Amino acid sequence: MRLTHFGRLSGIATLAILLLLIAPGPVIAAQATTEQIRVVNVTQRGGPPSGPHPIVIEHDQRLATHTIYRPATLGPSKHPVLVWGNGACVKNGLSFPEYLSEIASYGFVVVADGPPVPPAPRGGQAGAATPAAPPRGAQPGAAAPGGRGGAPASINADGTPLTAAIDWLQRESADSTSRFYQKVETSRVAAMGMSCGGLMAYNISADPRVATVGIWNSGLLQPNEKIFAGLHSSVIIITGGESDIAYPNGKRDFETMPAPIPVFYGVYPSIGHGGMYDGGGGGAFGVVAVG
Repeated sequence: MRLTHFGRLSGIATLAILLLLIAPGPVIAAQATTEQIRVVNVTQRGGPPSGPHPIVIEHDQRLATHTIYRPATLGPSKHPVLVWGNGACVKNGLSFPEYLSEIASYGFVVVADGPPVPPAPRGGQAGAATPAAPPRGAQPGAAAPGGRGGAPASINADGTPLTAAIDWLQRESADSTSRFYQKVETSRVAAMGMSCGGLMAYNISADPRVATVGIWNSGLLQPNEKIFAGLHSSVIIITGGESDIAYPNGKRDFETMPAPIPVFYGVYPSIGHGGMYDGGGGGAFGVVAVG
């Protein structure tokens, strides 16, 4: 199996802008710091994250609707920020623990939509093909993005939770009593998501604070001139092969992306809509994100 990629790139520097650097370190199993902030202990599949930073997963009651993945020790320089939407836009911040832990271990503060709700649906299995029923990541009761001949005309992929995460971290960065005080870079944020979550990322892409948009096993259900007109950042689009119900949509987005937008497009031909997010290093898609 191999990952093939195509893109309008101007060398390593552009690729570095397009791809979020991620890496693993051991997950910290600690006691909750306060009643307000609860450390979430998650048994991760495969080896620990590969990055230089040990990480911690938190549930903060001041942002009770989300789950935070971050380096266990913050600073001294500001950490980059990533906000994440889940497949099916499900409200569960433990849907992609290995993948998001991998990103956090490279110094990112990651805020995922949804509180930590174990046991969580997993992000996908290696080699998973799209089943006849809506696959993992599809909107319940409807075909997923990319479906042929029966995909819904629209999916409720409200990006408000991603914007709320950025807003919250921005306030925390200015609050001298917060652990994030002057520790996070909220003026250049990565907005990413899987399947329906990718549409959430598209839907906040016009926000001037968004510097990278990540579309994973996803793509616009139909051409959207308003979203394309609002894009001002780099974009990365990654799908499985033709068995991925989102494959044609991601391919069309790449082919029709406005010329000024730097874009990286990758296809893993042998997998379906579930992607590869599990296991050590966040799976094969974690390797791409780290790269």
